Amino acid sequence: MRRLLVVVLVSAAVLVGAPAGAGPVTTDAGGTERSAALGRLAIPAIGVNAGIIPVGVTRAGHLAIGRSVRDVYRWRSGVLPGQQGSAVLAGHTWSKGPGVFDELGRLRPGNHVVVGRNRFEVTRVRRVTGMTRSAVAGLFSDRGAPRLVLITCGDRNDLTGVYRTRIIVNARLLPSR
Repeated sequence: MRRLLVVVLVSAAVLVGAPAGAGPVTTDAGGTERSAALGRLAIPAIGVNAGIIPVGVTRAGHLAIGRSVRDVYRWRSGVLPGQQGSAVLAGHTWSKGPGVFDELGRLRPGNHVVVGRNRFEVTRVRRVTGMTRSAVAGLFSDRGAPRLVLITCGDRNDLTGVYRTRIIVNARLLPSR
């Protein structure tokens, strides 16, 4: 596994990071990532049908997750869903209305996740508290079988507005039909 370039705590309190030296993603003639090639994220078991927005990192090293609570975000230089290694998608959960990953913790092993033409099967759903740098680094890899990691915030403290846990879903790529 390659070393983690940045470990971030974004404004939505989702811990994510970016592996150093990950290869570039597919680009068009102008050098812009073709987000259409990614397709959409669909999770039928929890009613998710979301766009995937490629993002960079801020000057502070935080994943530049936007304000959309209906879409998910991926580091533009990271592994694409279906490629070798772990593709990580982060999405908001929202305390004041519907967020794309509000129900992420309801997923169970065996549920299906679709990203573009790639189908994944959920293998693990967990809630974690206080992720260390090494734990976050463990989510990212550009090696091994293609897999998907979905991450969001969980267990919001209504008094402070701080999310106490992260919900992390791991899924393995299913063979093409």
